[in-house]
Amino acid sequence: STIMLIMMNKKILIVDDEADIRFLLKRALTSQNYSVLEAGNLKQGLDIFNETNPDIVILDVNLPDGSGIYYARKFKNEKNIVIFISADHDKLADGYKDLGANGFIKKPFVISELIDTINKIQIKTPTIN
Repeated sequence: STIMLIMMNKKILIVDDEADIRFLLKRALTSQNYSVLEAGNLKQGLDIFNETNPDIVILDVNLPDGSGIYYARKFKNEKNIVIFISADHDKLADGYKDLGANGFIKKPFVISELIDTINKIQIKTPTIN
């Protein structure tokens, strides 16, 4: 199917300081054939991003060493996708594109909804296919 082709071997970088969220996301996304990288803060995330050039970055907004909002463009290149996740930024639901992201997912989230959102964004973003 188209969705399976899109997901095959795509690299996702999760930047979130909550280890349990990274664990849940990694388990769910690897079961969907994604290759998952993890970082617990912005510095580590940027290092991994620059070394591995992931297709998708799931970027928490509130991180111990800064705001994902201000760093979103550093995680962006001409062909990847950036998705914000946050518990308390309702304004992001409308404004994420202006900040350099392709999507926004509110915490707490249902894993199946998160995966659906990732797949829909990829279908709508032909540059990475």
